[in-house]
Amino acid sequence: MTNSVKKYEEIVRHSFARSMAFGLERRQPPRPKIISKEELMERQAANEELISIAEPSEHALNGYFNEKGTFLALTDKDGCILKVYGDSQSVKGAAKLFFIPGAFADEENLGSTSIGIVLHEKQPIQLAAKDHFYFTFNEYTSVSAPLLDKENALVAVLSIFFKTESVAPNTINIVRAAADGISTQVRNRQAQQSLEHSNQLLSTIINTLNHGLVAVNADGNVLCHNKTALSLLGLSEKELKGYNISDILPQWEMALPTLKRNERIFDEEVVFDIVPIKERYAVNLLPTFIEGEFVGAVILIREMKRVYNIVNKFTGMNARYTFEDIIGESYEMQRVIEYAKIVANSPSTILIDGESGTGKELLAQSIHNYSNRRNAGFVAVNCGALPETLIESELFGYDSGAFTGASKGGKPGKFELANGGTLFLDEIGEMPLDMQVKLLRVIQEGVITRVGGTKNIPVDVRIIAATNKDLKEEIKEGRFRLDLYYRLSVIPLRLPSLRERKEDIPMLINYFLHSKALKLNKDVPEISPEVYRFLLSYSWPGNVRELENFIEKTVNLNGNIVWDVTKDQVKNLPEVGTTPHRGSSSSKVTLTTLDEMEKRMIKEAIKELNSNISQVAKTLGISRNTLYLKMKKYGIDH
Repeated sequence: MTNSVKKYEEIVRHSFARSMAFGLERRQPPRPKIISKEELMERQAANEELISIAEPSEHALNGYFNEKGTFLALTDKDGCILKVYGDSQSVKGAAKLFFIPGAFADEENLGSTSIGIVLHEKQPIQLAAKDHFYFTFNEYTSVSAPLLDKENALVAVLSIFFKTESVAPNTINIVRAAADGISTQVRNRQAQQSLEHSNQLLSTIINTLNHGLVAVNADGNVLCHNKTALSLLGLSEKELKGYNISDILPQWEMALPTLKRNERIFDEEVVFDIVPIKERYAVNLLPTFIEGEFVGAVILIREMKRVYNIVNKFTGMNARYTFEDIIGESYEMQRVIEYAKIVANSPSTILIDGESGTGKELLAQSIHNYSNRRNAGFVAVNCGALPETLIESELFGYDSGAFTGASKGGKPGKFELANGGTLFLDEIGEMPLDMQVKLLRVIQEGVITRVGGTKNIPVDVRIIAATNKDLKEEIKEGRFRLDLYYRLSVIPLRLPSLRERKEDIPMLINYFLHSKALKLNKDVPEISPEVYRFLLSYSWPGNVRELENFIEKTVNLNGNIVWDVTKDQVKNLPEVGTTPHRGSSSSKVTLTTLDEMEKRMIKEAIKELNSNISQVAKTLGISRNTLYLKMKKYGIDH
């Protein structure tokens, strides 16, 4: 007996043993499991593609083996019969053997058949009539072969049953070849589906990128792109694919030698040559090589304003404060906040007027964070702190080679950094006249030109300016342009001084005491009634900033003992109408009581303001009637 025969006999013997272990009786008619019509339709739907691939081969085999009584079957990986093929008589004969769609033909249900054996062994077999488990099948010879996927996993079984006397030579080879052909198609289809899924996943990933992506071949022809690229460039898919990248990216030809050396180019600032696109973009160019040959590049595109927003976040050019951080419940302060909230989303310019220390930048940041520009940058510029020679390049930036020492590649100015967000121009009254003209042009036209450059760069910036000067007086003196004033003060906001909202002082004292104690890791000091009265009555010419600094200085003197030495601190504070300087006699005065200090303040104010009672009352932050009462109390004449 040959090895192959031994192998066959061994396979059949083991199959019989398994069938008997399932409790099957050879002489009894088979009673296979048959699923419902609905369950069969679900299985057929799940294997729809497999059935469509196998069907031509099934029909071809049926035509080839067209003897009477011959039928073919396709079962799924569980042994459930999906389809039965043959002429009407053959199909009726198959039904008598329980070979009908929805019946199970595995060893547990039909015992040893070529189908059941293939399900177990995953190899083709031709089973002789006598070797079927049930006697019912003894007049049939069955041949089955597995259908395997790309992972070599069994997905189905292709079978043919025919009368014993009808067996043709090489039947098993024909069925095996048909099964192999179907398996190859299944694997190809799986590979195609896998590729399609990968492409879909890649497309999804590419289209979720925040920056544009364009892939080109070695000749610069556009191969693919994402939706962001279309949006940034203002092109349709058809338009972009019709371009050669050199048509719209002037730097492409200069970049090619670098790319062909397999070197990447990062953050190149470009303007695409597409009308009416004038925006500046940052591009990364990444070369692609196959087997050492340059085949193209991937171009990543980002709006410069998005790049600048990221830069602003990491360099502190962002707004930290909101309206909730503004301390004060006075009518004057709440009115400013209410009005600021109303105009926050407007693109119109805002001019904040207020004395030094009133919190102009705090208000500007709050407006920005309340506006629809809150996710973009907030860039602050102190116009009074910039040298006249640098203010233009600071605001508008400069191109490479604009002047000696200029950075290679140029540098963006504050307008570009604030693009899409807010530019806060503090101390606007200090801006030189020649710069005022250039600022006026930017506000009117919405474009800037870098120092040393020729290209107009559009900017979308909300300008908030601030001043502690009387700009109308500056206009009279010829130091500020009237037309710029009107452009900046579309929405005027005036911040009240601290003496105009004295009812907010207790709240500010409490806030600063706790915040400074926390900052300095100190205990919160207690306030004596005498010092508290002083803090409430003092005019605070330096406004909130002066109060804040005074409280911080006080907390630094270590807790409860602080108020015992504050009297000595108080006597050195600058008072209304005086300008303390070294060697002044005021530093030698000792204030023994609050009344004496108040009397002295009133007398000095009257003297400094030439007995103008209205001005004295306004300066001291009290009404005229109150001033007269205090003058009578202290015996002060004017």
